[in-house]
Amino acid sequence: MYGLWIVWTVGGNIAAAVCCLWAFWRGGTFERWGASILAVGWILTMIAKQPGMGPNAIIVGIDCAALLAFVVLALWSRRIWVFFAAACQLNAVFSHFAHHFTDFGIYSYATANGFWGGWALIFCLAAGVASYRRRYNRQLKAATAQAPTS
Repeated sequence: MYGLWIVWTVGGNIAAAVCCLWAFWRGGTFERWGASILAVGWILTMIAKQPGMGPNAIIVGIDCAALLAFVVLALWSRRIWVFFAAACQLNAVFSHFAHHFTDFGIYSYATANGFWGGWALIFCLAAGVASYRRRYNRQLKAATAQAPTS
């Protein structure tokens, strides 16, 4: 069970770092903003978390701020991946409250929050960067096809 937890957490940290670096390197403006939101939230959560304690008010506040940032980015960018990222972040915030106000166990909470606030957000960002790259390459190909030849 411990090995699975290591893969879940360490793998998530590596995947988030790789995806954010990819977004900064090859993404557009909105992908870079999304990567910034994800990276800042991830780093602040790593600093604020207390092992074995479950969610605390600081982490809930970080996730609520990230939710607000993704909603603003979704309204600004009008990109479908950002709307999905905002929805995933909303699910992550709801999992905090479900843990506080119901008999939602710590393992269920960690799984739900790790999925929605971690892996699903990483997937949304990766889909956004892939979509941007596809759109960029298509525009580049069209521009070179229309360029005058000598």
